[in-house]
Amino acid sequence: MASARLACLALPALTGLLTGLVSPVMAACPQALAVYGGAAGAAEIAFAGALNEADGMLHRFTMAFAGSGVTMDGVVMLAGEPDRPWGIVMHACPEGDATGAEIEACTVWQGPIYAIDGGGQTGWLPVGGDLPGRDATENLLLPDFSAALMQSAAWRDKQITILPGDAYRLKACQE
Repeated sequence: MASARLACLALPALTGLLTGLVSPVMAACPQALAVYGGAAGAAEIAFAGALNEADGMLHRFTMAFAGSGVTMDGVVMLAGEPDRPWGIVMHACPEGDATGAEIEACTVWQGPIYAIDGGGQTGWLPVGGDLPGRDATENLLLPDFSAALMQSAAWRDKQITILPGDAYRLKACQE
């Protein structure tokens, strides 16, 4: 009985120690290979790896929503005033060449993507892929993503039933 109690008390300390050991490995992950999880596992953002220069995008990523089978495509480019990493999340867009109206109709969310480090400092999502000092950020913030998702067809049609939130934490690195 006493040993079971000690094991229960030791588990959180061991978990904290292991988390500390994993964190530096994650810090070495390039942004292009980072995977983020939302609150309560409701959604995941997986960056799509290196891009070719002709692509014109800084990053591509996929969002997957737990228990629904729904995925959405995302891109990051420089936009806004002043230029900053600007994310766009789309769902069920037409394949191939699409008109501006078609892209607008399938856009679920767009806005700046903020990076938040472990100390709470806010900045822009890292760009520049393989440059030194461009490791994946610890946290992402997609302002008003949840509110925009609630206006999407996927939410209205109850394909997605768990609202994921606007904040995401680094959870893995694709290697």
